[in-house]
Amino acid sequence: MAAALATSSSELPECPVCHDGYKEPKILPCTHLACKQCVVSWLQNAGVKGGCPLCRAPILPSTSRGQRDLDTLVNDLPTDLATMALVDSHKVLSGRHVCMLCDNNSAAASFCLQCDVKICKVCIKVHKNKPSTRKHVIEDLNKLSPQRLAQIKRATCNVHDDRPAELYCSTHQELICMLCATTNHRSCAEVKAIPGVATEKRQELELQAQRLRDRATALATEIQEVTDTFKTMRKKANVIFDDLEQCLKKRRQEVNELIQAEEDAAMTSLAELEKWRAALALNAASVGHVVQAASGGSLLGMMKGLTSRLDDLESQTGTARKMEVKDLTLNVQKLDQLIAYIASLGQLTKPATTPDKPRKAALAKVLKVGDRVKVAPEWLSVFSCKDNKGTVTAIPSRLAALQGRDPQGAVDVQWDGGLVHWYCMGRNGMYHLDLL
Repeated sequence: MAAALATSSSELPECPVCHDGYKEPKILPCTHLACKQCVVSWLQNAGVKGGCPLCRAPILPSTSRGQRDLDTLVNDLPTDLATMALVDSHKVLSGRHVCMLCDNNSAAASFCLQCDVKICKVCIKVHKNKPSTRKHVIEDLNKLSPQRLAQIKRATCNVHDDRPAELYCSTHQELICMLCATTNHRSCAEVKAIPGVATEKRQELELQAQRLRDRATALATEIQEVTDTFKTMRKKANVIFDDLEQCLKKRRQEVNELIQAEEDAAMTSLAELEKWRAALALNAASVGHVVQAASGGSLLGMMKGLTSRLDDLESQTGTARKMEVKDLTLNVQKLDQLIAYIASLGQLTKPATTPDKPRKAALAKVLKVGDRVKVAPEWLSVFSCKDNKGTVTAIPSRLAALQGRDPQGAVDVQWDGGLVHWYCMGRNGMYHLDLL
């Protein structure tokens, strides 16, 4: 009778390295799977520091690298027995469906889950009539899925491959047959039937998995909280600076209005002063003309009246000038207050932790021996210093005094390269140095 081929809608699990069904699949630390030999070959080509073929996560712990050969290290990785069983089930169901109990090569139609054999229609009757096999579970081959077969497939003894494992020794953590239980494991305290132990272990693993899920959820919440915190901080910062921008715009308008009012008042005073200036200039020009052009007699004849008029004009101008300048002084004081107010607003935009370093005259007032200095940028083309880093050694300058120069407003600097020279810090209005 012709043998039939079974088909399954489920795909065979494939190794990502060899792209074939798994052979002794190893569980990598990243939880991806690969055949044992594929992992060894992969690490030999990529080096022991090579990572997972799928995600590049490390395969071997750094502490174990170089201590043993690769084959032993990879063998220590846990084997995925469930995937192995699924691959084996695929092979069983995708192979030729021939009865494994008779010699007629009859087409198998059923599968005994306990005996792990394919059975034809004739042999199934005999199988069900035998006292030892009549309670076995028989399933239709065409309806049996690889997942179902893998799930109920009986494991074999760790020592005897030809015997089904019926017990589990918790002391040695081994699957054993009845023969091993009565010989090698007689003194072991924890030898139980596989179903009971499997139920306990399933519950333990499920509880542990639930703890991992809970922790993953908690971490997701923490990550979201941190992300939301930065979003909130950015939003608050934008609100603050928007408010500050509006405040500065309003203050700018107020200050400009105040400046305009002060300017208008000042212009009125300046207009009066301009009148007196024009009168003075006109009379001064007239006097100059008289002095140059008049004869001696004419000059003396005009002297009394001319002198009297000039004295009156000078007296009146002096009084008016004092009055107007006083008003202008008050206005300038108001402007100075406005400038200080504007400067205080400007401080809002400067980091309080990084104040500007004093320069020029301001620096000359606070500079002291031991300060670290450099040549000011505008003087770099004049002075040539190797590393432009030095230390103040004397204030006022001793070197300048030895050279017959005025030491005031000058300081001595020893550069890190070893040279010593004096530099102006106020002398003749020059400031050669800046703070580092």
